[in-house]
Amino acid sequence: MQITSHDMPTLADIPRLPADLADTTQSESVEAQAAPGMLDESVAAATQTLIERGDLARAAELAVMHWQQHPASPAAAFNCGYALQMAGRHAEAIVPYRETLALAPAWPSLKNNLALAIRQSGGHPELEHAFIEGALDDDPGNANAWTNAVITRLDRFDLDGALRAATRAVTLAPDSPLAANNATAVFKEAQRWDEAEQYAQRACALDPQDLAHRHNLSLLRLARGDFASGWNDYEARWHGAAELRDTLPGFARPRWGGESLAGKTLLVWGEQGIGDVLQFSRYVPLLAQRVHREGGRLVWNMFPQMGALIERSLGDHADVFDTHTRVEHLPPFDYELPLMSIPWMLGLDTDALFTSAPYLHADAAATDAWRHALSGETRLKVGLAWTGSLTHQRNRFRRVGLERYADAFAGMQKDVAFYSLQPGAQHDVEAAKATGFDVIDMTREWKTLDDTAAFVGALDLVITVCTSVAHLSGALGQSTWVLLDANPHWVWQHDRRDSPFYPSSTLYRQRTFADWRPVLDEVTTDLRALAT
Repeated sequence: MQITSHDMPTLADIPRLPADLADTTQSESVEAQAAPGMLDESVAAATQTLIERGDLARAAELAVMHWQQHPASPAAAFNCGYALQMAGRHAEAIVPYRETLALAPAWPSLKNNLALAIRQSGGHPELEHAFIEGALDDDPGNANAWTNAVITRLDRFDLDGALRAATRAVTLAPDSPLAANNATAVFKEAQRWDEAEQYAQRACALDPQDLAHRHNLSLLRLARGDFASGWNDYEARWHGAAELRDTLPGFARPRWGGESLAGKTLLVWGEQGIGDVLQFSRYVPLLAQRVHREGGRLVWNMFPQMGALIERSLGDHADVFDTHTRVEHLPPFDYELPLMSIPWMLGLDTDALFTSAPYLHADAAATDAWRHALSGETRLKVGLAWTGSLTHQRNRFRRVGLERYADAFAGMQKDVAFYSLQPGAQHDVEAAKATGFDVIDMTREWKTLDDTAAFVGALDLVITVCTSVAHLSGALGQSTWVLLDANPHWVWQHDRRDSPFYPSSTLYRQRTFADWRPVLDEVTTDLRALAT
């Protein structure tokens, strides 16, 4: 969500259909428009007109038919790839694009569009990079290719190259909201926050209808502590965040907009990921106060795997605590509210946002059982989490990797016992053991987040990257060291060692993009001092 590819490839140097002919194309059959004698330029213009009218399927049909009739024409092949790509048929577009490449390697926009088709078809970073760089070699004035080079260069951890691409893109296309948006992304990675916010605001001004820009601006404002503006802009997430589009549940009752709740029932429901719910559950008691003060009832719907932990800790604030996963099975309600909209709806100021921790509580008996099971271990007991979700778009930046932990902590095993907090990562654990770094893995015994919480409570320290473990450990009040990349999640704010959201946490930040070595050196020094 931080970086947006050029999702709508450009059609370069193809003349538009004259206005007096445009009105007639809609009534003509595809076969007539693709007649063997039709010129490439005319078919390309007709294709473009259909695309602009939203008739993407017909445009693709026309372009495919014309290419079949003129297989030796690079113009026909390119137009076919373009039409298929605009219709969302990215994998199919690769074939005619490659044929164009064989016939006319420097065809305008070809390499740029081919790179995007590959990316949208599952991706091949090396090919994407090569084609985008080739597009720039063919046409150094191609603003779209420069905009996309921001992405492909960041994929290769080439921050300097990505910064140059962003600067060139906004120079060549000062009115492009996408160029400004991608500039925002790369200046955030460079920790140049003022410039990043300027570009984010420019993207919003250039295209206020595209809520992706407003959502990106919200994340930057929240990270900088501008909560009043940030929460308001964050409401754009359901249409602005790529991973949330088309995921909003279809409720039969309206979103709560501040109406009186006297005699009414409000449903608050968990959204997004486990870490988000762990962080924002702290605000449900404040919402419950408002609801009950006005004479209403509160229903709280929670992810099933988190139910026991959240209900024990905070469930008493709701009149009904529910873990159903289908809308039709929910208790009756009059209004609904997503969990992460609570701060915005209640107008929470900084003091209210930074509620005290711990606010979550593991099962005491389960924690005691783990302490007893680990009582024979006299070394410092440290839990490790080294990666977030492998599908998270920023995981390549925030991931440390167990191999880096193994390298940094290899000489400390006499004084420290390391435990995996990474369910499903047995392959990583075995690979680390093969190098001589022993990580004890109890994760197979955990079924729910409550099980994880009980184990975390039996440790002396948690060392983690930015993932749900960081939120869980912090919410439990466990001593937690969080390793952060140069452009971390907004909750960790900027330029501070502590976390006002999680007072028991200490933050270790990258000072240079993608460079974990100084971070791990600092963590190792502090861990050695703690263990000896």
